[in-house]
Amino acid sequence: MDKEPFSYKYTRPCLDWFDWVSVEIKPDDYCYFRIERRFGPSWWLIGMNPKNEPKYHWKEEQIGEISDYDLRRFIQWAKSESGSKIIEVKAISGSFDIIEEILKFSA
Repeated sequence: MDKEPFSYKYTRPCLDWFDWVSVEIKPDDYCYFRIERRFGPSWWLIGMNPKNEPKYHWKEEQIGEISDYDLRRFIQWAKSESGSKIIEVKAISGSFDIIEEILKFSA
């Protein structure tokens, strides 16, 4: 059975208001993902695919901000029979404890 796409929405500042951004990730869009804890504090989702030219490297694409609720759903969606497509968790601020933040999702 094929996995359904993962969909969610987030808000982005626009002039003096906010716009809703709709995100849909198909199972084959990215090989792997990274989640980042950024200032705010907020979580951001990064998609990663391998590139062979000019030499082998990872091409990363910022997908967007993701709420705690949607991140919990995404963590479950990213699981596979062989593990998870989430291969990296990163913090872009030393003002909070990234390990404590990760543990909140395992509770």
